[in-house]
Amino acid sequence: MDYNPSLETRRLILRKISEADKMDLFELLTNSQIDKKMVWNHLDDMNEITEYLNEIIGSYHNNQPSCFGIELKESGKLIGIIKLFNYDDEFKCVEVHYMLLPSHHRQGIMTETLLKVIAFIFDETDINRIEAFCLKKNRAAGKVLDKAGMHLEGVLREKIFINDEFIDLKLYSILKSDIQYG
Repeated sequence: MDYNPSLETRRLILRKISEADKMDLFELLTNSQIDKKMVWNHLDDMNEITEYLNEIIGSYHNNQPSCFGIELKESGKLIGIIKLFNYDDEFKCVEVHYMLLPSHHRQGIMTETLLKVIAFIFDETDINRIEAFCLKKNRAAGKVLDKAGMHLEGVLREKIFINDEFIDLKLYSILKSDIQYG
């Protein structure tokens, strides 16, 4: 089972990230507009990007659910990522996080990506549950998760501590049994 194949949609190629993507990753992961809406602390420099990239490449070598780069077919540019992590083999559950360059927001790209990744996970793996968290105040992320068929399970009050404050998170999920086939 390959947890990290290349996938395609009408506009996108979802693929493994490589060393050649380092500058695009830097642009994405150090973007101050994105970081205000994310559930982790800001990355500042190329050393942190290199470490992040090495972790992803290591997970590919271990064939663990990992990270898809989101590439525009028309330009070949990496414009975002969708990352699978906290995979629990016993409970057949994985968590998904995503980010997209602001210049590509509000074009349906993230929904298109998430729908393709959800279909891959449920069609090709034994994973039964996908979870996603977003900041309570990030309404756009919640809309993407809704459009992808994920269900809001609740709000986790002051779940994380970022930038010197406690932040509420919304928890979404989708189950393999939620998908209607045929």
